[in-house]
Amino acid sequence: MIRRWRPAAAVMALLMALVVVAGCAAIPDETPAQGIAAGDGGGKAAPVPDPPSGLAPADLVRAFLDANADSTSSYAAGRPYLTKAAQGRWQPASSITIIQNTYNTLPEQTKPDQAKVLLTAQIIGRLGSDFAFVPASTPTTLTIELDKQDGQWRISSPPPGVFMTLDRFNEVYRQTRVYFLDPQKRVLVPDLRYIVAQPASGLPGRVIDRLLAGPSDAMQGAVTSALSPEAVLATGVTETGDGAVLVNLSHPGDTGSAGNVKLMIAQIVQSLAGVTNNRIRVEVEGAALSSERLDWRIGDLPAYDIGTSPGPDLTGLLVHDGRVKQLADGKPINGPAGNGSYTVLTAAQSIDGTELATISKPGANAELRVGGLTQAASVVDLTAGTLTRPTWVSADSATDPSNEVWTVADGSRVARVVKSADGTWVARSVNSNDLSQLGTITDLRLSRDGTRAAVIANSQLIVCAVVRTPNSDTVALRSPRPLLPDALTSVVGVDWLLQDQLVVATSSPESPIVQVAADGDPVFSRYNAANLTAPVTAVTAAPSRSVIVVDAGGMWTSSDSGSVWRVQGGVNVGRGSSAVPFYPG
Repeated sequence: MIRRWRPAAAVMALLMALVVVAGCAAIPDETPAQGIAAGDGGGKAAPVPDPPSGLAPADLVRAFLDANADSTSSYAAGRPYLTKAAQGRWQPASSITIIQNTYNTLPEQTKPDQAKVLLTAQIIGRLGSDFAFVPASTPTTLTIELDKQDGQWRISSPPPGVFMTLDRFNEVYRQTRVYFLDPQKRVLVPDLRYIVAQPASGLPGRVIDRLLAGPSDAMQGAVTSALSPEAVLATGVTETGDGAVLVNLSHPGDTGSAGNVKLMIAQIVQSLAGVTNNRIRVEVEGAALSSERLDWRIGDLPAYDIGTSPGPDLTGLLVHDGRVKQLADGKPINGPAGNGSYTVLTAAQSIDGTELATISKPGANAELRVGGLTQAASVVDLTAGTLTRPTWVSADSATDPSNEVWTVADGSRVARVVKSADGTWVARSVNSNDLSQLGTITDLRLSRDGTRAAVIANSQLIVCAVVRTPNSDTVALRSPRPLLPDALTSVVGVDWLLQDQLVVATSSPESPIVQVAADGDPVFSRYNAANLTAPVTAVTAAPSRSVIVVDAGGMWTSSDSGSVWRVQGGVNVGRGSSAVPFYPG
């Protein structure tokens, strides 16, 4: 299933406004908000119709799978399809399983008043208790038993929890971004979640429910919140008489610090931006949370985006013929990395543009050098036969240089190289035990906010959380999740387009470049394959930048998934090139 994303120009405009729209539904100009529980459609319970009379067992099971997706009034729509005894036993809220749209129901009637239906389907994911999507790739076969009840077939042994097709899931649920903070509280970090789409009036309330419940399981330890874990809604999220959305909190946390108050408001306002255009009024027990102003929009707040996007003057670099060159015109950069003093295989520029990490292999072992962009750099003490393309951690402030870069040694040892007090770069280990069973790592890219890592292992795409233990030097990669394991089986490159969006290169001629969400949402975007010649060997992406790839025919650029690839101007890498383009990060 493929969703076409908006053109890059629209994405850029949204980024400039810092308004991120989740899902495909339009945002109403005025959204009357009501306090509605996140797991329920809300509203008054309408009469639930009985199934059509005379349905055969297999048809009844199919109709049940459609009806049981509706969570309104504790999944009332699905209950008439069950026997009276099964209605009491069914626990739909226990789990939500998403299956492919195409599935089989094979009937087997054993007695005049009893039947069985064999449901065969491909599980593609689950909606966790945290309302985050959990990707999966599992075939399943369920035996569903039915009994005759008042002359009509009814299900006596329903599937565990709720099973629904992907199309039905996208009808009932809406993807949204709930915003938390990186551990240093410099950057707002989106956490993709799913909320019941209807009624639309309840969307703001359901978003705030997810925000107050904390980060998703996959992001635990990677992000934090300015709001206290004890924070709750004092009253339901409502619309005021003058058109503002009111979020009235109780026990929000540290309100004595003006900086922390601003962060609380930023999390709330940014999270609600995907579901309402109204002004946001944040109160604590009926009093304004901030004395600075009553109502807030995104433009009233600091950007909280340090290091998430390269500056406009940093146009990118590439490794070509063993030298680091400017991506704009192909001219070698000044210094040893550009003049051939050492033969560069791959490299990465820090997000602020001042530093460079290069990989060379003059002998049996690979060498990592880290230093100023145009300066000579010493070899880091990191013995390995192979090292992956480096990837930088953003600086603590907009004016500081980056002081940490990562690579993977020999396909298994994840290393972070940090700048010590005396200016030398020292390798330290990253706990990557959770990745040990997933295969040889050929690429690792840190998200520019530093909270996630995209990993290619055994040609599969995996996303992990970057967890830094407070007051410690311990860093770990946790909660690895393979993304789209059925669709992406030959991944060769990856980069972060946005904080929660990846551009992926594969060796597949049919899908050489795709854009996927960091949670593995099975609805993804496939870039136009016109002009590309398999195999694609390299890809780079960044916010507000064109995607650049290298394939068998040369180097190409595209502004969005629907555009035809065009030759990257200023540089001719030739056919069959091993060139590696890269934006800062």
